[in-house]
Amino acid sequence: MNERWLELLQSLILLCYKGIWIYLVVVIIACIWLFLAAVRTMVRKKDLDLLHYDEVLNEALAPPVSVLLPVHNRENTIIADVNHLLDIHYGCYEVIVINDGSTDDTMERLMEVYKLSTVKSKIHYSSIGQAVGEIRGAYRSLRYDNLVVVDKQHGGHSDALNAGIRVSQYPYFASIGPTTMLDKYAFVKIMKPIMAALPDEEIIACGGRLELANSQKVSCSRFHIQSEKPVADLPKSPLLMMQRIEYIRAFLISGLGLVRYNINTLLFTSEAFGLFKKSYVMEVGGYNPDPRMAHLELIMRLHKHMKQIKGRGRIVYIDDPVCSTKVPESCAGLHQQRIRWHRQLTNTMWEQREMAGNPKYGWMGMVTIPYFIMVELIGPVLEIGTLLLLFIGLLLPFVENSLLVVLGMLLLLYGSLLSAAVILFEVWLARRRYTAREVTRLFLYALSESFWFRPMNNIFRIHGLIKALWSLREHGDSGRSAYSGLRADK
Repeated sequence: MNERWLELLQSLILLCYKGIWIYLVVVIIACIWLFLAAVRTMVRKKDLDLLHYDEVLNEALAPPVSVLLPVHNRENTIIADVNHLLDIHYGCYEVIVINDGSTDDTMERLMEVYKLSTVKSKIHYSSIGQAVGEIRGAYRSLRYDNLVVVDKQHGGHSDALNAGIRVSQYPYFASIGPTTMLDKYAFVKIMKPIMAALPDEEIIACGGRLELANSQKVSCSRFHIQSEKPVADLPKSPLLMMQRIEYIRAFLISGLGLVRYNINTLLFTSEAFGLFKKSYVMEVGGYNPDPRMAHLELIMRLHKHMKQIKGRGRIVYIDDPVCSTKVPESCAGLHQQRIRWHRQLTNTMWEQREMAGNPKYGWMGMVTIPYFIMVELIGPVLEIGTLLLLFIGLLLPFVENSLLVVLGMLLLLYGSLLSAAVILFEVWLARRRYTAREVTRLFLYALSESFWFRPMNNIFRIHGLIKALWSLREHGDSGRSAYSGLRADK
């Protein structure tokens, strides 16, 4: 290689270092900005106690809600789950259990315990303009007036939710994930923003904070009733500890931070538990039944729809914990989960790529979606690339050591120090009773994030990104072959 090519190669490598440096600075500023925004929001709400939720519960104008519970092969837990939903703390609601083609005795257990009777009169299905699995029958309980069971062909979680939406009768519906454990006041908490909306404001969807359930002591049901101020009950497993820190950080920064300035840019709801206004979800065609898509895709379509109709509908987030979910307890389980999540994120962003950087969609198109693409989608590639550049730079004589030190400090700040700050803020809020030993453990684990958990997590996510890109190459924009058995909605 001659001297000219060597100089060109050196310039290219140094350009990569400068590009990574700029990326880390921009992302760190964005994260700190969102963190401070979330802190300000939380500080203003710190004195709100649970008595407010009781007031909402007793409010006669609380909107009725349809609770959608998709189930598949749940014969061992289905009765306990439904019993707890029938006993939730809320005024007017109906529980719709959607048996998504179970092959065990789930349906037989429901028939026997709740004395289900076939609805012989014509059911007034709502049209969502979406293909759904064949509905074999609808049943109403003779024991509970507000319990409905739908038996349908297996089509997946989103397809079951679409079937539930068609049968529901109330203006709002709440979707519940397959491993969700609900908080005692979950429905009251999540309905409060709707009741507190201003006259010229309309809430079309609401999500809440999700916590880990692995270390919680629960009964045979997955719907858990918590005490007023539960103990921290930290897990012993390092992997669970890091996921707990990760969830706190994600919901604080990506949730509260994005809604702080009231510019309707929330692009974050978990499939574990969410509340939606039925009319708008039907107008956008319901959930996308493709399992390669995340629930995020529905949120993006709702945002797009609001812009197209020039509506005032907003998607909000509440900082209170509303539910818990179990997370992987092994590296193999975490690997599979992160592959699935990143495949869904990639496919969702590709499906709605029209919105990215498009000024027609305002803050959502110009800020939120680019942020998700840069930080969540391709962030793992850039972070692992930075680590590789750090090690390679030690072997290259033309790379200044001061530049490597700065890059290392930025990586440390982006990973460990930001997580540690989030943990300290979480403890200060004192939503749980932490001991000094537990605070020390959380803080030390947060500081260790950049040295093992974050690189491992990024490698798992890169694997998911590669699989998603390969799938897009094979199937094109959005192959629907897996849903050829679904029938068009009429």
